[in-house]
Amino acid sequence: MQLKHIKLAGFKSFVDPTRISFPTNMVAVVGPNGCGKSNVIDAVRWVLGELSAKNLRGDSMSDVIFNGSDLRKPSGQCSIELLFDNSMGKLGGEYAKYNEISIKRLMTRDGQSNYSINNTSCRRKDVQDIFLGTGLGPRSYAIIEQGMVSKIVSAKPEEMRTFIEEAAGISKYKERRKETEQRIKKTKENLSRVLDIRDEIKRLINRLQNQANAAEKYKKFQIEEKDLKLNISILNSLSAKAQKDKLSSQISSLANQITVKSAEVETQQSTIDQIRTEHSSVLSAFEIAQKNFYSIGADIARYEANIQNLSKTESQTKADLATAKESYSRAIEKESSFDTLNPKENELKLNIAILKALQANEQKQKLEIQINDLESSILLKSDEVQKHQGTIEKIKNDHASLSASFDEAQSTFSSISTDIARQEANLQNLEKLEAQSLSDLERAKASYQAALEKESNQENLSPKEKAMNLLDNILESLGNLGSNGDSIKSKALELKAALTSILKIASDQSKSMTDEYLQRQNRLEETLLQTAEKKSQIEKELVLFSAKKVESEGSLDSYKSKKSEVNELIRKSEELKSGSSIELRSLESQKNNLKLDLRTFEVNLENASIILEKAEVKISEINPSDFASLDLANLENSLAEIQSSISALSSINLAAPDEYLSRQNNLTELLQQTELKKNEANQELAILIQKSASAEGELNTIRQKQSKVDESIRDNENKKSIASLDLRALEEQSNNLKLDFRTFEVNLDNASQALTRAGLAIGDINPEEFKDMDISNLEQSLAGVQAKIISLGAINLAAPDEIAEESQRMEELDAQLEDLNEALEKLQGAIKKIDAESKLKFDESFHAVNSKIQEIFPKLFGGGRAALELLEGDSLNSGITLTAQPPGKKNATISQLSGGEKAMTALSLVFALFELNPAPFCLLDEVDAPLDDLNATRFVAMVEEMSDRVQFIFITHNKISMEKSDHLMGVTMQEAGVSRVVSVDVKEALKLAAS
Repeated sequence: MQLKHIKLAGFKSFVDPTRISFPTNMVAVVGPNGCGKSNVIDAVRWVLGELSAKNLRGDSMSDVIFNGSDLRKPSGQCSIELLFDNSMGKLGGEYAKYNEISIKRLMTRDGQSNYSINNTSCRRKDVQDIFLGTGLGPRSYAIIEQGMVSKIVSAKPEEMRTFIEEAAGISKYKERRKETEQRIKKTKENLSRVLDIRDEIKRLINRLQNQANAAEKYKKFQIEEKDLKLNISILNSLSAKAQKDKLSSQISSLANQITVKSAEVETQQSTIDQIRTEHSSVLSAFEIAQKNFYSIGADIARYEANIQNLSKTESQTKADLATAKESYSRAIEKESSFDTLNPKENELKLNIAILKALQANEQKQKLEIQINDLESSILLKSDEVQKHQGTIEKIKNDHASLSASFDEAQSTFSSISTDIARQEANLQNLEKLEAQSLSDLERAKASYQAALEKESNQENLSPKEKAMNLLDNILESLGNLGSNGDSIKSKALELKAALTSILKIASDQSKSMTDEYLQRQNRLEETLLQTAEKKSQIEKELVLFSAKKVESEGSLDSYKSKKSEVNELIRKSEELKSGSSIELRSLESQKNNLKLDLRTFEVNLENASIILEKAEVKISEINPSDFASLDLANLENSLAEIQSSISALSSINLAAPDEYLSRQNNLTELLQQTELKKNEANQELAILIQKSASAEGELNTIRQKQSKVDESIRDNENKKSIASLDLRALEEQSNNLKLDFRTFEVNLDNASQALTRAGLAIGDINPEEFKDMDISNLEQSLAGVQAKIISLGAINLAAPDEIAEESQRMEELDAQLEDLNEALEKLQGAIKKIDAESKLKFDESFHAVNSKIQEIFPKLFGGGRAALELLEGDSLNSGITLTAQPPGKKNATISQLSGGEKAMTALSLVFALFELNPAPFCLLDEVDAPLDDLNATRFVAMVEEMSDRVQFIFITHNKISMEKSDHLMGVTMQEAGVSRVVSVDVKEALKLAAS
């Protein structure tokens, strides 16, 4: 078997379709570094199924696709095809008939990879199976790449063993053993499953046998149960009729009482509505009176503060007037002493006037600022009072709304309580109906079973007709039954199963009758489902009503709490409003006092202005900093001294008395105005005090009226609540009686129908015949029989047929078990045979390779020795070590050898393997790189010697290797990133050169 050529397209640097032919057994691939020579070996490894990107010198499998260059775009896919010459029939099996075998692999950039053999799609495993045992398997020793030489000689014992196994062809056996082990595993799993199923069927047959025994007992108990239920129905009908008549009169009496109590509740509600209307009117009047009272109080406080301020102004003005009069008198007395003023005296007076004007103006500005601040505070406080008043009004509105909501919640609570009582009574009645109907269902089953048994024995049909009547009665009564749906459905399905089983053995004569029974059974099943839905609906409504009741109770408690909170909020808001009103009056009083002080400084400023006007000086033109160093007291002392020194002068100044006289007149006028305002304020205050007393009296009157209305509302609400509770009690009692009445009515109907189906009528029954019977004893006996039936559990009337079916399955499984055990024995025998053959072939191959390496090693080294050693243990699994001793050296470990020695040692092993099992070809990638010329010559000589049997394709830079090759395959890269191939036949070239 020989590799004829390789076709590459889009693989690594071989972007263009390239064909590399190998016409001889010694082909050297040459070229500069980086031109893509090693890509040829990567291509062979890749097409044979390599999945490791690392072994292909890449990071991912997509790296094998041409990735583009400066002049070319990346390829979308790559493909490699190997063509082998199989004319010698090296490959056996289905491919032995082919002279040529093509192996191809194609991969796209999205990762999809396809294999084919002779243009037929196949699996990766199919490709690898072809070369198992040929040296080109997954653990191939026929492809020696760069760096692999050192890996071979330094391989672990387990890894070294793989090379021997590949050469021995054991890899095929290992694959077969692996497949056989997987089959054994699956066979054991199947065997385990069959055993589990067989055990389960065995247990099922035992259960079915018990069920068949229980079915016989069940038929016996049904007959006894039927007689007891008939007597109980008779006693129930007599008792129900008597109770029904008694309850009818009681219900009529309660209906009259309910009518009277309902009218009483409506009357109380009407009275409450009228009182609430009156309460709203009183509340509105109270708010108006309260607002008027607070308004008058604020006016009184304002007038009191104004009068107080006017009194202060009056006192101050009187004091100033007295001072002015005294000053005027002194000026008149001294007028005769003053003729003219000394210029210095005039200057002092002017400076004193300026200082006083500046001080008065400064104090005036401060007071104006304080007054503005107070006015802002007054506005804020007024807004606060109005806000409190708005809050009070809003809370009162909420109080009225809350009262209405409380009444509505109380009404809802009462309604929900009534609904809950009614539904609980309905549920209790349905449970009673359920118990009775279940009893009827059991009687129907017994009657139907007995009728069918008699029918099969060709007896008369009278009992069968009775059973049909009993079933009709159940179908009618179950329409009103709210029972446990799942339980009744189970009973119905059980009855259906029994009917189906019996119908199978019914005679042709009774087929029409049994078909009618089956139709009625279907009607019964449908009715049972509807009944289950009714009870489920009632239970859901009861849960919903209970939740609403809890929610309503919470609402009532919440409304009560909120009413208390609202009353407390009203009280607190009234207190806050009263406090804010007092603070407002205090601020207004402070403002009035400051205005009086402001007026005083304005008068002082006016007096100083008069002096300045005479001196033709304007206050606006005065710079306060020019007079900052002057002291008013010092100036006044200096003026006094000057005036004392000139008192002897004969000239008297007449201007000063005139000024005092003018000031006196101004003060007199101011005093008159103040007294007038004070009198007017006192008059207004007296009027307001009278209005306040009147408003307070009106407010107290309305408050008393409001208290009476509130008390009246509470009394009437209590009366209404009591009447409502009485009404609900009467309605609940009436509902309970009606439920009891309906219960006895249904019981009477059921009992009558049961008697009718048994061929009896209530009118035909003589009560005296049954007076000695006790229904409790009968029910106790019935309970005992039913307990026996229940103790039997679910009854399977088809148990005998099922036993036959399961027995047949048991026989089939036994046959399967026998087949599986036989297959398991064969597979285990195959494993032993494979192990024996593998051991034999391995032992033979190991000794053969060991013998060959001992021959080849001295040839390559010119002496020395090497050997393979098998580690202790089973030869099927034990590892192998390689020892080497070059000539002239002692035994050394492989790691102590030089690079060239390691390469030669590895080649010795490879050549020994090829001697045992020559691979179709051998690829060597620069294995001669570490060899000197002598060793290279020996290496090439060995290759030449073996080339008769093995095709060698080697990548090399060594001239000796190139010279000895038959064919040179040159790889170039004229275009960057793109490899091209040039082929040269060395022998032909030498012939041409010689000619």
